[in-house]
Amino acid sequence: KICVVVLLFTLLLTILFINGERLGIEVIIDEDAENHSGSVYFTENDLNGSWDTSSATIIHLDGSSAHISGSGAYFYNGNLVISAAGNYVLSGILEDGCIVVDAHRTSKVWLLLDGVEISNIDDACLRVEQAEKVFVTLAEGSENRLDSGENYSAEALAGKRGGAIFARDDLTINGSGNLEINSGYKHGIDANDDVVLAGGSISITAAGDAVHVKESLR
Repeated sequence: KICVVVLLFTLLLTILFINGERLGIEVIIDEDAENHSGSVYFTENDLNGSWDTSSATIIHLDGSSAHISGSGAYFYNGNLVISAAGNYVLSGILEDGCIVVDAHRTSKVWLLLDGVEISNIDDACLRVEQAEKVFVTLAEGSENRLDSGENYSAEALAGKRGGAIFARDDLTINGSGNLEINSGYKHGIDANDDVVLAGGSISITAAGDAVHVKESLR
């Protein structure tokens, strides 16, 4: 009897899945998913530079440390690590450190830069090590700056990091603020995956390319 019930339930789910739209069931498509193969060049999230910050984790960088109010982030070995999907609002100064996004491979991470200055003498200032997609939003009226040095550390070179911003996964920059990037070693933005520039005023001075992308630049 249990087998019959399970079989009937499976058949019902299959029918609903195949005929869902005709039955009025709304199909939700994640355009920002890595495996999505649609023809949309800019998703709604790419173009949304004013997302809701009411439930965001608030982070104030304070030279060589950070004050964190909320979950999903911690400070370790001079770097601010974002370890979970969600919204994060950042401000302040980080000296000789980095923002590292290292979350689950299906995580989407939103970073709002609202007056951020980061310098790193021997590595990237923003590293996306793992996430499905990271959105860097430049807050309205904000001035943000990333400065990386001319000689990268052995660890950075071993990790093949080559820019003030380095991303292994999809990266979007949007919003209406300003971002100045100065890279003494190789590129301003160095990305292994897709890069979307959908807003903001971005100024890049680099030893190599302003934007160096292995997949697509939009």
